Amino acid sequence: MLYDLAKAVHILAVIVWIAGMCVAAMTLRHPSPKMLPAIQAFDRRVTTPAMLLAWIFGLYIAINGGWFGENWLSVKILLVLILSGLHGMITGRLRKKTWEGGTQADGATRMVLPLGFGLVVAIVVLVTTKAF
Repeated sequence: MLYDLAKAVHILAVIVWIAGMCVAAMTLRHPSPKMLPAIQAFDRRVTTPAMLLAWIFGLYIAINGGWFGENWLSVKILLVLILSGLHGMITGRLRKKTWEGGTQADGATRMVLPLGFGLVVAIVVLVTTKAF
């Protein structure tokens, strides 16, 4: 029962985390000085805690599943580390753009959404198939 609850919390946290990253990335591509502070606050209060919950419950699930040492889990953790770094990059750029109050699109974030979606797809495939 506790394991199933942990999986549910993990999945919900991942959904909130990825949705928040998408909103922040889209905001950076089309910034609005009025929206930037709200998106930054949402990231700080909702998206980042969701990422932390995803990590905590994901590790709990992996420990209870006895999956440490499995190749698929090692690759998944690497991909989630990259996704977490991507979130950190978005958060930093969002903070900077909010501070500057700019309306110029952040060209460096052009590939964030495709890269993020690619990472999420790879992670989901690894988790569902446990391919290797």
